[in-house]
Order: sequence, then C-alpha cells, then structure tokens
Amino acid sequence: MTITLRDDEFVQLLQDETQSLQPELLKNPRDRTLVLPSCLGTGYKRDIVLERDISLTLHHYQLHEDTIISHSKAQRDCFEFSFIDTGKALVDEYLFQAHQDALFQNSDMPAAEVLQYADQRFLAVDVHIEKSVLATMFEAYGETVPPELRSMVAGNDDRPVLPPLKIQPVMQQLLQKIWHCPYEGLTRSLFLEAKSLELIGLYLQETHGDRNPNDSVSKLQAADIDSIRNAQNILQQNLNAPPSLMELARQVGINDRKLKQGFRELFDTTVFGYLTQQRMERACQLLTQEISVSTVAFLVGYKSPTAFSGAFRRTLGITPKAYQMSKSRRA
Repeated sequence: MTITLRDDEFVQLLQDETQSLQPELLKNPRDRTLVLPSCLGTGYKRDIVLERDISLTLHHYQLHEDTIISHSKAQRDCFEFSFIDTGKALVDEYLFQAHQDALFQNSDMPAAEVLQYADQRFLAVDVHIEKSVLATMFEAYGETVPPELRSMVAGNDDRPVLPPLKIQPVMQQLLQKIWHCPYEGLTRSLFLEAKSLELIGLYLQETHGDRNPNDSVSKLQAADIDSIRNAQNILQQNLNAPPSLMELARQVGINDRKLKQGFRELFDTTVFGYLTQQRMERACQLLTQEISVSTVAFLVGYKSPTAFSGAFRRTLGITPKAYQMSKSRRA
C-alpha cells in the first residue's frame, strides 16, 4: 500500500503525535523534535535554530509503507547543504539514491512529488544558512568560491540542486560530532554552529577538488564501507546485548583490524566508543520520558546502575538523575 500526503499534512501528523506522547519535545522553540506516529514508521525529525542565521535539521526515520509526499513550490529565505548518510526516493520519476552524499539545494524549489520507500532508513543532516549571509560571504571571497555555487547564490541558476559530492571521512567525523553533541544551552549552540560552518567549508573545498593533502585519505574500499555501515546498524539495534568485536566483524564479513580502522575513519572513535555514544543518546531519550535510572541502565545494556551512571557522567559531565531532573524542570 502507498500512502499519499501533502508536506504540511506529514508535518502535522508528526506534530500531533509528539504533542500527544512527548509534548516536552516541543517546549523549546529553538530545538524541536517531531516524532513519527507509529502508523507511519519509527524515528524523528529534529529542527535546531543556531546563532547567526544558521539552523540544522536532523532526519532519522524509517517508514512502514511507501509514502508519497507532495511538496508545493517554495521560495525559501535560505540555502541548504544536505549531508545524507542513506536515503532512497523517487522525485518526479527520477530515482534518487543517496549513500554518503553531500548536496547543495537552491533557495527556490519547484513543486515535486517525492516517493520515499518503505523499510529504507533515511539518515541526514541539513545545514540551512540565510540567503543574504551566504551571498555576503561569497561576495567577499569572489573567485575563491566555485563558479556554479556563485551563480546559484546570485540567482543566475534555477536548478533545484547541484550534483552530489561524496562525503569524505573528515566530513563524516564532523557529522558524528553533530549527532552526538554532549553539550547543553549556549555551549551546544556554538558547538553545533562551528561544526556546521566547518562542514560548509569542507563542502566548498571538495567542490574545488583541492582537498588538503593533510586530510586523511581513506584506504577503505566501497565494500568495506558497506560492511562498516552494516556493523553500525547492528550496534544500533542491539544496544542492550551487542556482539563482541570478533563476532561483529564475522557478521559483516571483514576482519577486526579493518572494522576498527573503519570506525576510526568514518566515526572518529573506536567501536566501543561508538557503542557508548549510541547508548548515551538512547539513554537521554529514555530519561526525558521519566523512566527510572535503573531501568534505563538495563535498557541500554549496562549490568548495574552504578556502571551506567559512571559512563553517563564521563560522557556528558552530569549524572543521569541530574540530567533527568534538569529536563523535568524545563518541561
């Protein structure tokens, strides 16, 4: 079965679901998370307003059914840099399959029908920057900006999107820092803004084709990267009972040395470090639902609340109980 929705209907369904089940996720107008209703799928869409006319949208969801979302013509006040981990969609009869792709989207977007396929995880980070801000930047640096970008920002290119570039390992490391930012308040906002601007800078560098020779050059083959991605998925789905390093390597068909190398290159951390990041992210979500610390510890794979509290404090600089109480006060 295929579901058809207008883009505003899709957003309204997410808002209604979130308001009903987790209204605390809508309290902060600068950081709002919309949860998919169970009838559509699993996951969320999160909008974060930063400083100096920059904002982020984090997409992390999977649909149960093929879903057509009709987008009306839009004249936006921003340009968008999209960094897509995985995604597969049919856009006006053009099959778009993104895997580690970076895109630059125009401010004016034509009407389009987007078919998002069932059981395909969509994972992406969008960086939005005000038109006037980007235009001022490009004007100041003139010929150092790639011509096709200058043309689009100046309004002389009406293509909705430029051809994709591959996300490089150094970009992936920044994306992981955005997904797993440990800070709160202004520190969080400034941290995310800095990483967003750095991503834009790396995108421009990659567009020029003049990658810094000091940047790490990946020795991983495409098949190796696919195996690392499979390992990533296995860990995300088994936080409470993850496989050992050797077993994980066996499941995805590579040796443990390459598995460790791949996590270092793609995620800037060890396999265990990545598992801990995912556990802490899930723990934060559960703690905002007023679940007890001991129950959260069990759900994310710790044998004792003490071990969980120690890991949580080392990662976020605060105890789980203090984190939970701070979220309750804000709600």
